Amino acid sequence: MLLISLSQFICPILSLAQSSHVQQGMVLKAGTDMRLSGAQIVDKRSLAITQSNLHGGFFIEALVNDTLEATREGYTIARFVVTDFTDKLVFLEPAYTLPEVAIKANTLLADLNSAKRGYRKKSVFYTGTPHYYYLVLKPMTFIYENFKSEVINAREFNKFAKNEIAYYQVAARFTDDIIKKNAPINGNELEDFKTNYWPTAQQILSWNDYDLADYIVKSYLDFKKNKNIDTVNNK
Repeated sequence: MLLISLSQFICPILSLAQSSHVQQGMVLKAGTDMRLSGAQIVDKRSLAITQSNLHGGFFIEALVNDTLEATREGYTIARFVVTDFTDKLVFLEPAYTLPEVAIKANTLLADLNSAKRGYRKKSVFYTGTPHYYYLVLKPMTFIYENFKSEVINAREFNKFAKNEIAYYQVAARFTDDIIKKNAPINGNELEDFKTNYWPTAQQILSWNDYDLADYIVKSYLDFKKNKNIDTVNNK
């Protein structure tokens, strides 16, 4: 009888100790307060999977001592062990492998810098500005220098360089995959959407992941609204 009573007493305790609870937390970019959406959280024991939401938050059922692994494209893996189910902040370090668009951007910057050095060797700044001491000492030389072909070409080059750098800054984040992830867009709509709602480099540099996702959602709603109006008007 004593043996049975002890087993009845111990079993609920063991069951309670092994009951699962919800572990919640937030995924951020290491060294910043930037919240990361779309990070995958995996319980290595149960293989349960969830993703961080637009605010970087996540919820997953786990047991004490379970190891949770957080991954996201472009970032290194982070792991932590569940202990007391308090909220966890998970920091992901950016990976050093560069996406194709970033490689192209870096190649472009190398080419632009090479071109700048070429203009400097000709005594022309890459902005298309000749040496201004000519204006004081040799006014006619300044006039000639200001309108010679190298200077005109340098000015055109500077405009081109700024436009190309701005394009790659946007293209690195305003990608087809990111747009499709945040809007139910089809392939036929994608190019029109990107053309009409392409953000500026200044906007992209100031946005975190949530801001970008919010922009895509609102822009797509506007895109569909305008498309429906055009359909009605064409009938």
